[in-house]
Amino acid sequence: MILTWRHVTKALLIVVTVHQVWSRKSIATGDPKDWKVIEALAEEYPFVVGLLSGTKDYICTGGIISKRSILTSGSCVSYDPKYVLLNTAMYNKRINTTSMFEVAYTKLHTDYIYDLKTSDPNVTRMHSNIGLVFVLPPILELFVIAADVGNYYASELKEKKLIAVGYGRLGASDTIALQHQAYHQTPCTNPKWYYCVCGIEYSTYTRTYTYEFGIGAPVMLGSELVGITATPCGTLSMKNLGIKYNIFTVIGPYLPWIDKSERQPNVLVQMQTISASGQSASSLLLLCILMMLSKTLS
Repeated sequence: MILTWRHVTKALLIVVTVHQVWSRKSIATGDPKDWKVIEALAEEYPFVVGLLSGTKDYICTGGIISKRSILTSGSCVSYDPKYVLLNTAMYNKRINTTSMFEVAYTKLHTDYIYDLKTSDPNVTRMHSNIGLVFVLPPILELFVIAADVGNYYASELKEKKLIAVGYGRLGASDTIALQHQAYHQTPCTNPKWYYCVCGIEYSTYTRTYTYEFGIGAPVMLGSELVGITATPCGTLSMKNLGIKYNIFTVIGPYLPWIDKSERQPNVLVQMQTISASGQSASSLLLLCILMMLSKTLS
């Protein structure tokens, strides 16, 4: 019997799914430096990834939505990410050396504008703050099942509880870890923030971060990915009330653009895929198997 990518994909998805079902924990809401909290987040939201620079420093968060694409904010794409960090609850570039894939190319929405001046809300502009990051070859779903993408508009998220999940620094070190924060959705008052909702941090929900985190991070409504954080969590506040909030780009209106972008891959990437050698494919297959076994047995 010849071992094909289809057989390997099915086998690995079964392994990952069984592992996630048996190891899933309820997420605590305590100290963000607590390893149990960090590990529980990694298990509950395995599709959350880190976007790294050319020097492998963390710059943004994103969420896997298909076998080769990651959804993030447009401002994150403008930072020119070079690597994708998978299956990692905590990361330090001096320690972690695996679970990385090179970025093949990125896409920004054609109407993207991001010029957020929080000191003067009358001059802020934020249009179509959404972007995609693609890897080569299309293997992301070999490692984790992609997020369920929810088709919602801003009006449909009224009064909903939203949770942002992303990476943030721990203390003054260069170590980052998964963190999250719950928000109570409220309408954004600025009409220049297109397809956006705002979220006010739950006052009764234990704060799960110490420093700002999660720009470009997935915003969840239950098990569905419904938005992307436009600004780092913990940076915006209503100073007169002492209330922290954030702005989320709702992805429902952009689903046609996402679908079109995924169906029209970069020409250079197509050529690279065709010219890929069997040896490279074999090495990648071995890496996939080793990473899945390591994840399952840990």
